Amino acid sequence: MTQEKIAQYFDNLTAITTDFSKDVDMNFTGALVEILEDINDGSVHVDANKPNSVIVEQIQTLTQSLRQDKLSADDLRKLLQLVTLKVHREDKVPANSQITPDGIGYLLSDFLLQTAALKTGDTLIDFNVGTGNLLNTVNNLLVDNGITVARIGIDNDSRQLALASAVDGLINDRTTSFYEADVVQLEDTPKAKVVIADLPVGYYPMAAPSYYATQLANGQSMVHQLLIEKSLDFLTPDGWAYLLVPADVLSGTDSKKLLGMLTAKAQIKAFLQLPNNFFQNQSAAKAILVIRKKQAENTGDILMGQYPPLKDVDNLKKFLQDIKAWVKLDREKNEA
Repeated sequence: MTQEKIAQYFDNLTAITTDFSKDVDMNFTGALVEILEDINDGSVHVDANKPNSVIVEQIQTLTQSLRQDKLSADDLRKLLQLVTLKVHREDKVPANSQITPDGIGYLLSDFLLQTAALKTGDTLIDFNVGTGNLLNTVNNLLVDNGITVARIGIDNDSRQLALASAVDGLINDRTTSFYEADVVQLEDTPKAKVVIADLPVGYYPMAAPSYYATQLANGQSMVHQLLIEKSLDFLTPDGWAYLLVPADVLSGTDSKKLLGMLTAKAQIKAFLQLPNNFFQNQSAAKAILVIRKKQAENTGDILMGQYPPLKDVDNLKKFLQDIKAWVKLDREKNEA
């Protein structure tokens, strides 16, 4: 689908969402969820004459248009990502709940595809799924490469999960399983060959369970450190975790316990800092941390580096070639 067509759908859907929000008196995120669910169901839910007949007709027309155009999964994802960005701005959604941008999602997806050796029938979990953009970005690339996986999304925000589920209805025909949970406290964890997450950054608001090696004895623990540790509980013995983390997570304040835990329980496979120009504030810069469980057989070296700006084509090509060379060498060492 052309960018012009995506723009037309964006204008149409955001206009309907604005009108729906005002007519029903709810926030933009809730209005978008209601509209997407109506599109999924093929009929508009009306309660006490809300939404009004004009909006009902607009949703019906949009539903018919989407079905006629038969947009690809990735075009739908791009469209819904743009609309989600718009409603998040309107609702002043906090930074930790913002969607993962495409540029970051594509880099993580590409490295995952090269390294995890996913096969059809494996399971993929995003345990901080939000509205599902990162999960759908990864899944679309897998599908393009002939790999169909079972998908699980977990989050502690019911509003985000509702939107993720509605989006999944349009993109994946409701084939992703979603669960609401505080992952730090979760004891019965599903297992997956691959785990992904764009981790929230900051302090965990409660006392962490005593079994966490990364908990801080005095004061609040860092939620991203707890979740890095928790990611190992989701992995099968040969599983991989691909986590978006603060760029200074291995060297910053309170990193000693995290490094100790990773040394004892895991293998750090890669630490790739994302391009600086992805972040207006460098204190918010992130990296892709790739880890495996300790028992996974591996003798390879850690891949470390920083992606150059995507516009720096020559250096980017060289960096991607270096990654491919590392992947080949790492695979050969483990097959030896």
